[in-house]
Order: sequence, then structure tokens, then C-alpha cells
Amino acid sequence: MNSQLMKQVLIGLLAGLLVTVLIWLALGGKRDELQALEASNIALKKEVDKGYGLKANYEKLRAEVAEQEKMIEELIKIMPTEADKGEIPYRIKKLADTAGIEQVSFTIQPATKTDYYTEYPFTFQFKSGYHSFGQFTSLISGYDKIINLKDLQMKRESGKGLYPVSASCRISAFVYNPAPPAPAAKKSPAGAAKPAVAERED
Repeated sequence: MNSQLMKQVLIGLLAGLLVTVLIWLALGGKRDELQALEASNIALKKEVDKGYGLKANYEKLRAEVAEQEKMIEELIKIMPTEADKGEIPYRIKKLADTAGIEQVSFTIQPATKTDYYTEYPFTFQFKSGYHSFGQFTSLISGYDKIINLKDLQMKRESGKGLYPVSASCRISAFVYNPAPPAPAAKKSPAGAAKPAVAERED
């Protein structure tokens, strides 16, 4: 290879190297932008994945809330109403008669109100046998509305009467308190006069 050809090859190589360097320098800012876009794309993908996770949790929570609301609706159906609680003493008397015990008396106690229900307690006095009173409590547990028997006290009676036991207890009816309706937004009356704007005096 002669020297002239060698010079041409070297000049070509140098020219190519120079063009490459110039392109590299010219694209320096673009490389930074590309790296920034790649980092932004990674961060965005993480946010999208997080969003999918939140959506999945939301769907799960919504299903759980719907199930809880359904259970609450079913529970409300078996809670006594205001009309039902007034019948409690008479229906308890029927259960006592069925069990073969004597209802001596009942007393209405003060109601206790909570955010969700109002408890209406009644104190009852009975005369019975042990087995008969057990049958009575079994009938109470099968009552078609939610009532509660507590504060049970039993005392053996002296002598050989028909009923060897006197018993007292408190039976409560729990009446559901529906949430009050949300207050309606107040609307300004149609055609109401707007307040006059005072004119500025120079």
C-alpha cells in the first residue's frame, strides 16, 4: 500500500471518528432526557402496580362490606319493633303457661338507649318447678325476636306447695334505632333579591 493511499485511509478514519464524537456530543442532552424518561417510566409502572393492588383491596373490602350489610339487615329483621316490645309481657306469659309455670308479676324498667338500639327491660317474678323453668328458658331461646334473659335468681320455697321454686329474672327487648336522615341542603328562595353592590364614589 503506497503512502498516498495510507493517508487517505487515515484521513477517512479520522473523519469518521470526528463525526462520531460530534454526534455523541450533540446527543448528550438527549441521553439525559432518555435516562430521565426511563426513570419516570419505572416510577409510573410502580404507581400503576400500586393502583392495581389498591383496586383489588377495594373490591375485596367492598364485598366484605356488602356481606356485613346483608347480615345487619337480616339481624334487624329479627329485632323487636316498638309495637313488638309492648307485647313482651303477654307473650312471656304465654310461654310461661306453655312451660307450666306461674307468672306472678312483671315490672317495666327504664329503657336504655344506645346509638343503634334501645333496650326495654322487664322484671318478672315466677313460681315453678326446676324442670319447668328449664323448659321455659328453652322457649325463651327460641323466641322469634331478639330478647335477652339475665339476672336470674332462684329460691327454693319451704313447704310442699305446687311450685317448689320462686324465680326472678330480667327479660329485655332490643329495638333497632334507625339512623336519622341526613339534613337536606337549604335552597335559597327563587327570585330572592341579591345584595346590592355599593358604588364607589371617587
